[in-house]
Amino acid sequence: MSTRPTLYGAAARRVARDFPSFRDFVDDALFDPRWGYYSTGQVRFGEGGHYDTFPLALSPFFGRMVATYAHQRWRRAGRPARFEICELGAGNGQLALDVLIAIDERAERGRDGAAFARACRYRIIERSPSLIARQRQQLGPAARRVTWTRADLSQRPARGAPFAEHGLVFANEVLDCLSHHKIVRARGGIPGVVFVVPVLDAAARIRRGTLRLLPGLQPHQRAVPRRALARVFQNERLRHHLRFDEVVLPLQAVPGLHEFVWRQCPELFEHRARFKPYFACPAIEPLIRHTARLYRRSEMLWIDYGASRKFHLTSGEAQRIFAGPPRSGASVYRAPGLDDITFLVDFSVVATAAWDAGLQVVFYGPQGELARRTRTVFDRAARDLILRCRLVSWLLAVAGVGPERAWRHTGLTWSAGEGGRVRDDVKRAVDEFAGKRSSNFKLMILGESRRRRRGGVQR
Repeated sequence: MSTRPTLYGAAARRVARDFPSFRDFVDDALFDPRWGYYSTGQVRFGEGGHYDTFPLALSPFFGRMVATYAHQRWRRAGRPARFEICELGAGNGQLALDVLIAIDERAERGRDGAAFARACRYRIIERSPSLIARQRQQLGPAARRVTWTRADLSQRPARGAPFAEHGLVFANEVLDCLSHHKIVRARGGIPGVVFVVPVLDAAARIRRGTLRLLPGLQPHQRAVPRRALARVFQNERLRHHLRFDEVVLPLQAVPGLHEFVWRQCPELFEHRARFKPYFACPAIEPLIRHTARLYRRSEMLWIDYGASRKFHLTSGEAQRIFAGPPRSGASVYRAPGLDDITFLVDFSVVATAAWDAGLQVVFYGPQGELARRTRTVFDRAARDLILRCRLVSWLLAVAGVGPERAWRHTGLTWSAGEGGRVRDDVKRAVDEFAGKRSSNFKLMILGESRRRRRGGVQR
């Protein structure tokens, strides 16, 4: 990968027309229906997979915490006859299954829990059809109790919203999957936006007329426009001949981006400002706005790997964007479509977007606050239960049971001492969640502001 000087005028317009911005390139690498990481089923969850999330690593306790928080919210709302738990981006469906089981267990312990179970509905809002299929498999018979809404709330509102008067929205590692624009210093020290020019080397054989030369490239270099990129990535031979150039264009090349950066991060426009690449995510604003409209009265729990604005302006690029396994140090250009790509979330943008949507920040801080508010204790008995659930998951994988059996059956092994390693993994996950180990995972709870309750915000 190399970075080229800033382009202006006709050259900039051609790049903006034919090639993806950094944001669009990453979004295609994750969600393009023909070669995207999530859309093609490349993603592998859990033990032996590409990565774990805390709802998986702490199963079934994470689901119990969400169920308890939802019960508390239902009681504060006056025990309404209908209450929805809405999960954004449900991964492989394990959290939904754990929440539903926890609700049933609560119903067996008393009338209050039984009343909550009768009132409660579960909804999943998911962008990826392949993940919806995987969630249905994971839930099994419990899938009958779940309603799926296919939507991308960062683009447009969900059809049929508001779904109910009262609800609780939960989103774990959703914000970090939103693709971000890469903002760098352009000519003259002003901010510019990065576009990506994929280039095939001379050794690649392609059909005549499918690619165009970009002004400034050498004759033996062939740039791949966005419309042809899927064909290249679907061809195993061609994809190995790709490299990626970063071209800087004025912010105005992306509609609305200049206004967003000026509004959210005016420091970048200071005279002769020197700054590290900043990853800007305008999609956060519509996502929060559309999420706020899912229910007439709701709270939202956002858990993600993130920090406030100061960290984003002073930390290196490698600390804020990640490809492949955590801490691998891999570039986003290493294996597009085969690697997960995530961003460290700028929670300052989330807070501003929440205020604009008529919400207020009820809490922002370590994710372990969820355990404190639900009075969940991760003692030795809890850790042993988590360990047993992991071992059962491993045994099912060996037996070839479950929605991910195709890769788990051949992808997991067991050796002497493995039980101790898994036990250490459980302890590490519990300690990180509880804040006993360093972690950038944060919890932001959003609730209605007084001005929204009084009708001061346009809905």
